[in-house]
Amino acid sequence: MVKGGREPLIIDNLATHDSTKDMEVTKNLGGGSLIGAPIYYRNGDNYGTLCGLDTKPFHYTEDHIDLFKAMANLLGNVLELERANSEIESLSVPIVPISKEVAVLPIIGEVNEVRTERLMERALAESAKNQIDYLIFDLSGLVNIHRESAAHLLKIGQSLKLIGVQMIVTGIRPDLAMKAVQATNEFDQIVVKSNLQQALNWIGYRLIKN
Repeated sequence: MVKGGREPLIIDNLATHDSTKDMEVTKNLGGGSLIGAPIYYRNGDNYGTLCGLDTKPFHYTEDHIDLFKAMANLLGNVLELERANSEIESLSVPIVPISKEVAVLPIIGEVNEVRTERLMERALAESAKNQIDYLIFDLSGLVNIHRESAAHLLKIGQSLKLIGVQMIVTGIRPDLAMKAVQATNEFDQIVVKSNLQQALNWIGYRLIKN
């Protein structure tokens, strides 16, 4: 609720203002005052309104209005950062389709608990949505692997198995392979191949040269 969609809406007395005096909420409150400052993303999209409501009439000064504008601006910046972070997280979990039944998910960086949840959510959602049978996790870009990250990968594999998707891991470097074996003795539950071609061969795909 903002004046002209951009400027704050100021109502010192709800009981006498033309736009609010006949509203049910005004009658229930018995009057009051309202200030509303719009919250915008940087691209101009409106997120909502930051509102201040009092049950008594109140005269809002320029200082009050400037404060609400500043708070709305701050919230807009926070929301913009949150949206940007969400987009980055989405890009950090790219699922690349190979065929109707097969897709590849390259893992780059670290696999911590928070990222595991994101990977699992995306993997389960995309696998169910696109009816994927095989999801290949390529770990050639993985920085490090330890007990926790190995356990996280197992957790993802087990979750995918419940919806009928076979997880295949490729690209484990020799140093990471040794750490994975030391971290858990359950890694043999996951199909592991050295590279994408071997994984596709295991599934039954063959490269045909013209």
